[in-house]
Parts: sequence; C-alpha cells; structure tokens
Amino acid sequence: MKRWIIIVILAGASLFFYLNFFNTNAQLYTVEAALNSTHTQLESTKTELKATKGEVAATKTELEAVMVKIASTETELQSIKDRLQSAETELASTSASLSTIQAEMDEKETELVELQISHEGLMTGHGYTLTDPTYSALMRFLENDDTDKAEYIKGEYECAEFATNLCNRAEDKDIRCAYVSLRFPDGRGHAIVAFDTIDKGLTYIEPQYDDLVEIEIGKPFYQCIVPSGDYTYEKSDQDDTIEKVLVAW
Repeated sequence: MKRWIIIVILAGASLFFYLNFFNTNAQLYTVEAALNSTHTQLESTKTELKATKGEVAATKTELEAVMVKIASTETELQSIKDRLQSAETELASTSASLSTIQAEMDEKETELVELQISHEGLMTGHGYTLTDPTYSALMRFLENDDTDKAEYIKGEYECAEFATNLCNRAEDKDIRCAYVSLRFPDGRGHAIVAFDTIDKGLTYIEPQYDDLVEIEIGKPFYQCIVPSGDYTYEKSDQDDTIEKVLVAW
C-alpha cells in the first residue's frame, strides 16, 4: 500500500514538474520571440538613428553653409552701407562746393555786369581821371565809409564838413562825386553830395546818415530824404524849402 502511495506521489510530482517545465519552456519561447522582436526593433532603430545622424550631419553642413552665406551677406551689406555713407558724404561735400561755386559765379557775374556798365560808361564819356560808379558800387562804398559816424558839432563840424569829407574819401577811391549846395529861403542852405551812377543816373546822398535824397525844387528838404533805417526826419524849425540846387563837380 505504501508503495502505491509513493508511486502516486512520484507520478504526481513528475506530472507537476513536467507541466511546470512545459509552461516554463512556453514562457521561454515567448520571451525569446519578444527578445527577437525587440532585437529587430533595436536594429531598425539603430538604422533609423544612423540615417537620422546622417540627416543631422547634412543639415548641420547646410546650416553652416547658410551661416557662411549670411556672414558674407552681412559683410557685403556693411560694405554697401559704408559706400552709401561715403557717397552721401561726398554728395554733401559736392553740394556745398556747388553752392560755393554758384555764389562765386553770381559774384563774378555781378562784377562782370558792373565792368560792362563801366566800360559802356567810359566809351560814352562817363568818367575821366575819376570814374562814375555803378549804383551797387556806390552803396558798397557808403557801407564801408565811416563819414556818417562823425560827430556833428555846431559851428565846427557841420553839413559842409560832412559833404567835403565824403567827397574827399570818394576821390581817394577814384570815384567821381559832386559837392551839392542847397539854397533855402532867407539865404540859408545845406550841403550834400551827388554821384552820377552809370546805371541809375544822378544820385544824391545825405552824408550825415548815408540816406538817399530825392531832390525836388519847392519841396521841404526833410521831405526829400529817404530814411534807410527805422527813423524819420522831423520838420525843421526854419523853412527848409529847396529853392535852388548848385552842383559842383
């Protein structure tokens, strides 16, 4: 009886181990299959990774080439900017030079016109040792002359002295002028200066102020003066109506 029990136990144990072995073998097969699949996937992944590395390397190479092009473009752009700035500077300099040249041309043209007028005046008999000026030349002379800056001193330095001094200074500049004596009522008078300008004719000047005088017989002298500044001439306490004009060249 005991022997059969032992046989049954051994048979059960054998069956248990067989089933366990079979199950383990099946699991091992499954694991091997999974491992093979994983290995296949790993190889595929390695292949893809290798391909990706190649693409990355190619992309990196392309990126480096693009960066080189960008650097070259930036260098070229900076060069263009530098040339543009240089061109703008040169243009500004040229414009300034052109303005200077234009101003010089305008000045020379004015001088040429004055020379032509002077030549025509000389050819028609204006001027001898002294010359008659153009109107603009007369204005420049008066602007540079300081006769009008002298102090009026009654009984010492009056209108006659102003007129004489301006005439002398004009002659020093080879400009022909005339001493003009204006006669008022009661034997009184006043002295001014005249210039026979080539282009605008006879021009009277009040030497005390360098103002133009538009002489008109029968008109008060103060009304004949054309002020050059922001001032006016007041009516004289005495009658200054112009009765006679004496011009001495």
